[in-house]
Amino acid sequence: MARFDYILAVTMAISLIWGIVILALGAIMRFSLGKLISNYIHGLGDLIDLNVCVTASKQNICPVEMNVSDDINLGDWASWLGAIVILTGFIVTIFSAVGFVAALKHSTPLIILFIAFCLIATACQFYLVQIATSEDISFHKNAKDQLSNILRSDYRIEGKNLFTMAWNGIMLMAQCCGVNSVNDFSKNYTYTEKSDPSIIMQPIQLHVPPACCRRAYFVRGNAEYGLQQLIQCAKEKPGGDNAARINTKGCYGEVFKEINKNHGPAIMGLLLFIIIWEMLQIVLGVLVKFTPPPREEYKSAVEQRMSTIPRDSVKFGSVYLRRQRQVIIAVSLDSSRPTISLLTP
Repeated sequence: MARFDYILAVTMAISLIWGIVILALGAIMRFSLGKLISNYIHGLGDLIDLNVCVTASKQNICPVEMNVSDDINLGDWASWLGAIVILTGFIVTIFSAVGFVAALKHSTPLIILFIAFCLIATACQFYLVQIATSEDISFHKNAKDQLSNILRSDYRIEGKNLFTMAWNGIMLMAQCCGVNSVNDFSKNYTYTEKSDPSIIMQPIQLHVPPACCRRAYFVRGNAEYGLQQLIQCAKEKPGGDNAARINTKGCYGEVFKEINKNHGPAIMGLLLFIIIWEMLQIVLGVLVKFTPPPREEYKSAVEQRMSTIPRDSVKFGSVYLRRQRQVIIAVSLDSSRPTISLLTP
C-alpha cells in the first residue's frame, strides 16, 4: 500500500518553504512600495534629459524623485494588495505546518483542519490571479479612484511633494499621462517664471503637466530651446493637432500592461502551479484520512490470517511472541477469537 502520509509530509515541507517566500514578497509590497517605484523609474535619466525641465532660475517644471521613500501615499489599495499577499503566505505557512504534523501523526482532526486552511489559501490565490490578469475587477477600479483623488488634490507643476515627483517619474517612464487618461488633468495649471525678481511675470497657463509631453521634447541638446518647446507643448489643449505631442493614455493601464508583458507569464505560471499543487495536497489529505495507518493495516491482516487457525491446533491460554521488523506481535488465543497485539520495543 502506498504511504500517502509520507508523500503528504514531503509536499507540506515544500509548501512551508514557499509559504515563507510569499510572506516575504507580501511584506515587500506592503512596506517597501517606495523602493518598488524607485526600481521601476531607475534608469530614467539615461533615457531622457531631465535638465530640459529646469529653467535658468533653477525652477523645475517637472521635478522627479528617483529615490522614493516608502511612506508615499498612493491610497489604501497598495496596502491592501500587500496585506492580501501576506495573508495568503501566512495561511500557506499555517496549513503546511498543520498538514506536516497531520501526515506524520495520521491525525484525522488535523487533516480536516489542514484541508480547510488549504481551501482558504486556494481562494486567496484565485483572487490574486484575477488581480494579476484582469484590469476590470473592482480592486483596480477602487485603486484608480483613489489615485485620481490624490492626483487632483496633491499634484502641482512645481510641486515638491513626494507624490508629484514620483508621479512625474512614472509618467515619463511609462510615457503616459494621469491615472485613467490625460483628461484627469481637467483643471488649468499655472507656472510663473521667476528669473528676475524686479519684474512681475504673468503666470503661464498650462493645460497638462510638461511630464505628459512625449519623449521627443526631452532629447539631449539645447536645454533652453527644449524648455520653451516643452512649455509650448503643455500650454496646448490635448486633442487635435496636439494629439501627437502629448501622451494621452493613463498610467495605471500602461504600467499594468507593462508588468503583465514582462512578468505576467511567470506570475500566472507560479500562481496556477501553486493552486494545482494545493489541490493535489487536498487529494492526498483525503487519501491519508481514509487509509489506515501501517500498523493497523498490518494488524488487521494478521488477525484475518490467525482467524483461520484451527482452535484445537494451539494450546489454550498460550501466548506467542514473534518479532517482525521493529514490531513484536503478541498472539493470544485464550478466547474464541485470536487477539493480536503490537508491541514496540
